[in-house]
Amino acid sequence: MAEGRPLSYGRETPLSALGRWQAKCLSGPLAGLGKTLVYASPLARAAETARIATESLGIGFEVDPCLCEIDFGQWEGLSFEEMAGRDPDRVKDWERFAPDFAFPGGERLGDFVDRVGNIARRVIALQRPVTLISHGGVIRTLICLFLGLDPRHYLMFGADCASISQVDLFGERGVLVRLNDTCHLDDR
Repeated sequence: MAEGRPLSYGRETPLSALGRWQAKCLSGPLAGLGKTLVYASPLARAAETARIATESLGIGFEVDPCLCEIDFGQWEGLSFEEMAGRDPDRVKDWERFAPDFAFPGGERLGDFVDRVGNIARRVIALQRPVTLISHGGVIRTLICLFLGLDPRHYLMFGADCASISQVDLFGERGVLVRLNDTCHLDDR
């Protein structure tokens, strides 16, 4: 983390009209889960998604800062190609997923994995259905942690906007039963 600067956890961008429609489409699958606890990232787009997806169901949600996307610092909003062009050596460290790697002015990978691990442990301890509305990096890292995989493998999984991934937990480990499902968005 940059000294003296709080983590920003990504650019605060509201949902687009398409994003609001996608959030509404999540209501049906969410209703099918029965009694579930819902937690959302405090970033505007995730919190708005949670509000839209839960409001017609009459259930609330809690905001949890552990669900924020990684703080890319000065690289926020840049494409991978732009990052690689500016600092190819640092990008190679990121690709190696070195725990001490930190985005310039942003979050250290090890701290991000610890933060996501915190929410994973809390979900496991609840021993009941939980819905997490978050961001791609967090979702992919959670999948790794629940499956017992090294978090460096997080890019092996897709996590499109408004997609649904499901891990059934059995004790501290899980079984991936649904990944990056967007079937609920097919009625465009």
